[in-house]
Amino acid sequence: MTIPYDFPPFPGFRPEALDFLRALKQHNRREWFKPRKAIYEDEVRWPMQCLVADVGRELARRGLPLRGDPELGLFRIYRDTRFSKDKRPYKTHIGAVLSRTGSRRDLGVVYIHVEPGESFLGAGFWKPDATFLRRWRRKMVQESEAFLEIVHQLRAHGLTLETDTALKRMPRGFEEAADSPVAEYLRWNSFLVSQDVPDEAVRHPEFAQTVLRFAEIVLPLLEFGWDAADT
Repeated sequence: MTIPYDFPPFPGFRPEALDFLRALKQHNRREWFKPRKAIYEDEVRWPMQCLVADVGRELARRGLPLRGDPELGLFRIYRDTRFSKDKRPYKTHIGAVLSRTGSRRDLGVVYIHVEPGESFLGAGFWKPDATFLRRWRRKMVQESEAFLEIVHQLRAHGLTLETDTALKRMPRGFEEAADSPVAEYLRWNSFLVSQDVPDEAVRHPEFAQTVLRFAEIVLPLLEFGWDAADT
């Protein structure tokens, strides 16, 4: 896959980008958005594409197994309202990923979220399927010291491995690991880390370096999961 790297270095999100997203939160209607779509494209989407491309170039230069694709890696602004009671048509943030192929559909990603007052970086495996979870749990039991070292290193960088949901009991097939050093983690259904980002930070070109550094820190966690998925 050819990655379009013909984007300039990340310039930072201008104040107009955050102003647009704030206004969209108040006026989340098609009749408001459509005449202002060019503002979204120029002030929100294009800088995010520059950011993903910029970080992607540096990841490639360093030989790291993450790619930034400014087309495949961005999420659409449009919400899927087909099965939701919330019929607001637009997201009030912009999101993108770095992944093994550059696609947002990959398993195990670095996620970039820009939203006024709620921007953050995230990484990990969010609600993966049962097949992956079995392989992940098996790998944790077999390589518990390596996994716990990853958790320790994340903490050393101020990041905490978390989950959004967990089983009340040990998963089927892992009952004998109830006394394992990784017993707590065996009940988890997601494996996530995140780092809050202030509005001021996303406005500067140096935000690209923040994303790159975060990606380097969380890469061992992603590689642990990829190894489990590939076995």
